[in-house]
Amino acid sequence: MNLTRRGLVAATAMLPAAAGAQDARARLNALKPAGFPREPIEMTVVYPAGGGMDITARVVQRFFEKATGERSLVNNRTGGAGLVGHTWLATQAPADGHAVGIVANLIFSDAVRSQGRWSWTDLDHIAHINAEPLNLVVNAEGPFRQGGLPAILEAARARPGTIRALNVPGGYYEYLIEQLEAAAGARFLRVPFQGGAPGITALLGNNIDLGFGFFAEVRGHLAANRLLPIAVTGRTRTVFLPDTPTVNNVTGRDDVNWGVSRWVAIPKAVPADRKAWLAAAFHAAINDPEAAAEFRNLGALPDPALNTPEALQADVVRMAQAERDFLIASGRAQR
Repeated sequence: MNLTRRGLVAATAMLPAAAGAQDARARLNALKPAGFPREPIEMTVVYPAGGGMDITARVVQRFFEKATGERSLVNNRTGGAGLVGHTWLATQAPADGHAVGIVANLIFSDAVRSQGRWSWTDLDHIAHINAEPLNLVVNAEGPFRQGGLPAILEAARARPGTIRALNVPGGYYEYLIEQLEAAAGARFLRVPFQGGAPGITALLGNNIDLGFGFFAEVRGHLAANRLLPIAVTGRTRTVFLPDTPTVNNVTGRDDVNWGVSRWVAIPKAVPADRKAWLAAAFHAAINDPEAAAEFRNLGALPDPALNTPEALQADVVRMAQAERDFLIASGRAQR
């Protein structure tokens, strides 16, 4: 076989990466319990296919298989705007290590909606994936293609109950609508969907006026000039839409910071040796440089400070308490 000088340099440059991958696989194999896994690892997503959580899970799945050599599958257990899948993970998922959840901080509101049947503490939270804000978007050919968020808020104030907004009941979409209404003295018509992706489809058809979505759900439509970004949640503008103001910028508030933090969770009763291997395997998958590049391309960034199960667990506790404070303040929960 003949190699050009350029090809030889490229092949040589690949050797450390290949060796590193082999070393990582060897470490995982040394940690892997005997006879496990004996079947594909099921990664449960509680929202429909095509949404931000589903897209994230399929990236994780691909790099999990690359890191471990094991088979896996993504299963969309949908219904109840996430409640069905979260309930299954917390109460019915087998605790043998073959079922994991690709979950997000949206789980906290579903735990409240479960009325005590289960808690987010019934799961162990083992590997941080990424985080991102919500993007507020409108149809580029719709009635609010000009004027941005102020125009929509003014219309919802002048014609209460007529401006149609995407709503996934019992979660951040609903909380965001309430904060917009409070800031502007407005009232939206809340149109319920099982997840963000079906709502974005409705927005593309001009069946609603205001949509909320994660970057992966709207990026292609933004690039094709079918949707327009009008605001993002969070304390600062996103690097992916640097010219788009935050909701806080527009409304003068400082508390419209709803976004998503995603991670891997498993039933608490999973044996310790299997739990340790799963945590290491997902850590290896998510921290693959190619996976990190894909997540960035989707508009989601990891937080290096959450790179251990212990750090993630502490952050989950912090997020849960912050949401509980909001639920108490909004009358959804009692102190």
